[in-house]
Amino acid sequence: MRDPYSPSPAVVVGFDGSRSAMQAALWAIDEAMDRNVELQLVYAIDSAENDGSDRTAELATAERVIHQAFTAIESTGKPVKMEADIVHCHPITALMDASHSASMLCVGSTGLKRAVKGRTGSTASALAACAHCPIAMVPASAGPRPDGWVLAVVDGSLAGTAVTELAASEAALRGAPLRVLNADAAADRNGVAARLDHRLTAWRRNHPDVDIEFTTFRGSTITYLENLHRDAQPVQLLVVDPGRVDELLLPRGRTALDATRCSLLVSDRQCWL
Repeated sequence: MRDPYSPSPAVVVGFDGSRSAMQAALWAIDEAMDRNVELQLVYAIDSAENDGSDRTAELATAERVIHQAFTAIESTGKPVKMEADIVHCHPITALMDASHSASMLCVGSTGLKRAVKGRTGSTASALAACAHCPIAMVPASAGPRPDGWVLAVVDGSLAGTAVTELAASEAALRGAPLRVLNADAAADRNGVAARLDHRLTAWRRNHPDVDIEFTTFRGSTITYLENLHRDAQPVQLLVVDPGRVDELLLPRGRTALDATRCSLLVSDRQCWL
């Protein structure tokens, strides 16, 4: 196992042996292959919570479930490069440290074992607040990468620009259409919609192979996702800034993400501070 904090980029999965973590690892295979980087599983043992005998047992568990994960990943037949690291610290700390060199962090929909008592919203919010790379949250319904839109939710701020650039890059990697959603009901009064529409020229120039369209919806992002599901309009990835995470990971938001099988990708806060 290599140094988990080496400068080599990787798609990093917070792994604890749960079904949710396994879904995240399988989902992350294509992300790593698209970028031609390693898929790295990070298993964190919180030493502060265990005595010596417990740590020994936890280490044995970590090695066992990582072996099971590697077997499952290899069974897909996809030639992804794999690494695993077992670290002795709190899971959120481990992922925050890994984010310094990672291309992306991935976590399952139910959060990491022992991380903020398994509360997904708290785990995701903590990572989104300070991580140095984008963070993907994979829903319980996740399977092989589906067809459908990449959907970027934006406003007129620098955060919106960063979200769209990230979403356009993801759409290009996936060969998917990009829809840029302005869901702020007050945006038209402030001229935000016109400014965003103007920026589409630059986004299309930077990503000529991506079908990019702008749309406005006077309602919440969750309602928009529910409407897409009702109309059988597929969306594979929802890209947002960290400020929108808490709402989307409340029960109604998680239900909408599960129904659409849509993964949530949160932009790197550091890139627009």
